[in-house]
Formats: sequence, structure tokens, C-alpha cells
Amino acid sequence: MLVFAYDGSLNGDWVAHYAVRFALNTPPRRLRLVHVHDGAADARLPERIARIADECRVLGVELETELVARRGADVAERLLGIVPGGATLVAGTRARPRDMAILAGTVSSRLLGAGRFPVIAIHVVHPGVLGQPGRVLLPLEGRPGGAAHVIPLLRLLGGDLRRAHVLLVREVARLRLRVLRAGGAERLLAEGRALLAPIEDELRAELSPHRFELDGSVIVTDDAARDILLSASKHRSRLICLGASERTLARAGRGDRVERILRDTPADVAVYRSLA
Repeated sequence: MLVFAYDGSLNGDWVAHYAVRFALNTPPRRLRLVHVHDGAADARLPERIARIADECRVLGVELETELVARRGADVAERLLGIVPGGATLVAGTRARPRDMAILAGTVSSRLLGAGRFPVIAIHVVHPGVLGQPGRVLLPLEGRPGGAAHVIPLLRLLGGDLRRAHVLLVREVARLRLRVLRAGGAERLLAEGRALLAPIEDELRAELSPHRFELDGSVIVTDDAARDILLSASKHRSRLICLGASERTLARAGRGDRVERILRDTPADVAVYRSLA
């Protein structure tokens, strides 16, 4: 089941395009829209939901709408109580930073941190993409164990994934990078290429028979966020997929790597946490 946590805002309308496209690529093509409210009337809410329903109708997606009262709980707590196990939840981030943070302190951050079900938090900077990014950047850091955690998200993109670039980031301390000799740098790059090859093979096998272009590169850097953003611009990516873990969420804040990418991104960003 695919659940969309809709907040009734313009930013929520932009995120809705992704949620509807994800539902299109998820049998049986059904989307459950959940809006948690505090009881106050919102005159524009029916009109906004009607537009999402129209988009679903055109694409052949069945939309289920559920309006839920907070009943003294906060929004994240209510969502955690009503979203069933086995569902994947799509939500949004802040459209603009608050205290330099796009994700930290949001409902999406709480849901990602809970680890109850897969969560995808979408940050939209190009509304005209309409949830159809085409070109996707997949940054992986350190010594990744494989691609299993990102495959569910890529499957949701379906035919909207036309080209994927896997960027393996080998981050080292700034002082070490300054004194790193050519042989040491080449060793790190060679290790990275050896790690990257089976990940590319896994992506091709797991996403078959869907056809898309796939390539990858390895970088050695002292600033992962900077080089992920540079790579997104270089490859003209329209979506950056960032994995979230308990460790990255625990240190989330305005100076965090994920927050830096969200603030300065040239592309939409999906911050995801799967249970794979």
C-alpha cells in the first residue's frame, strides 16, 4: 500500500505529483491520501484534493481519501498510529529552511526516524518536473553493502527513471586529503570501482526488464555534500536520492550533510529510508 501524507499546502501539491506517479507504478495502482487536521475549516482543501483526484483519474490510479483529526496528538504521532505495517509513506519536507533546516524537526523527519515502515520525504525545487524526473543521481558513501535499500524507491519511479548515475563517495579527512599521494588516491578509487561494479549489476538485475541507462563513478573528497551537488549539476540530474539511517537522522541539523544538500540542491531530492 502507498500512503501519501498530504498537508494541504502548495508544497504538498507539488509532492503529490510524485505520490501519484509512484502509485501508477505500484500494483494495484492505488493511493491512500491521509490529511491530519486540527478541526479548523480549510476552504481550499476540497479543491486541492479534487485536483489530485483528477490527476489520479487521468492516470488510472484509484484514490482513497482520509481526513483524520489530531485529537490532541501531533501529526507525526497520528500518522504513526494509522499507517499500517507494510505500507510505504510519501511525505514532503519544508519548502523553505527554518533555522537553516529543511528536514530536521519536520513530520517527515519524525517518520523517517521511527523506522516503522518505508518513508520517502520529497523536497521539490522544480515543480515543473511533475514527479517525472527522468535523470536520477544515487549517491552512496563509504563501503555500501549493496543496492537493496534503494531498489524499492527506483521501482516506484518505473518508466519515469530513464537514466541513473551511481556516485560512490570515498570521503576522507581534509588533512589526510592534502597529504594523500597519487598512489593512495588511486588505491581508494580502485577499491571504490570494485565496490561499484556489483552494485551496478544488482541494479540492472533487480530492475529488469525496465530499460534505463545506468553508469557510475567514484570520487575521493573531503566534502561529500559539495561533490554530490556538483555531480548532480554535471549529470543534469532532476532527482537526488539520499538514503537516511538512524545515525544520519540522529545528527540532523543545519550543518548536517543532508541539510546542506537540501538547501543548495539544483534538483528535487528524495530522502528515503527503507526496511531492506
